[in-house]
Amino acid sequence: MNIQSKRLPEHQRGAVLFVALIFLLLITLLTLTAMGTSILQEKMTGGMRNQQLAMMGAENGVRGTEAWLWNIRFNDPTGNPLPPCEGGSSSCVYRPDLGGTLASGVQAFRSSFSWVSALPGMPTYAHVLTGLSGDSETASLAEQPVILLEDIGPNVPPSSGQQSGAIDPQNQNAYHFYRITSRSQGGSAAVQRVVESVYSAANMTDAGYGTGAP
Repeated sequence: MNIQSKRLPEHQRGAVLFVALIFLLLITLLTLTAMGTSILQEKMTGGMRNQQLAMMGAENGVRGTEAWLWNIRFNDPTGNPLPPCEGGSSSCVYRPDLGGTLASGVQAFRSSFSWVSALPGMPTYAHVLTGLSGDSETASLAEQPVILLEDIGPNVPPSSGQQSGAIDPQNQNAYHFYRITSRSQGGSAAVQRVVESVYSAANMTDAGYGTGAP
């Protein structure tokens, strides 16, 4: 008589399932950490790009205004094409008062943390840097650069003279320093840069100093 014995199944303790769940949890944590790091790096890269765009826009505004100054003097070599900004001129230059104090609007343009619109009479940057499309779309700025132009006086100290030759008369007012301040936003209004340049050019302003309102 054959008696076949049957082995009863052993009780499962779930160790494999527990280990698998632990590994799944670790993989999930690693994935979330990698995603967070990638998003942070993307934001940092976007911020750096935005700052570079703002800097390039401000630099373009300064260099463009230097070229604009040279061109208007070349086209009007004997006149004063940039009168002081006091009489509502469509193209003018701001000046400090006799004590060297800047007008409030000029000082605000140079130092304000918030965006400041161009003051009356100021040149505009000649090239469009907003709303670009095609291959240039990534270089598009949120706003056009805005410019402030100031005449800060002759580029030689008083009584030092300015001569182009041994027999030429002194001429203290032949050349002036023009301070150019350019403001630019980046690809968004979240970033803005301010760049200044002092440019020596032939005197293009009527004699005397004014208050330079506003």
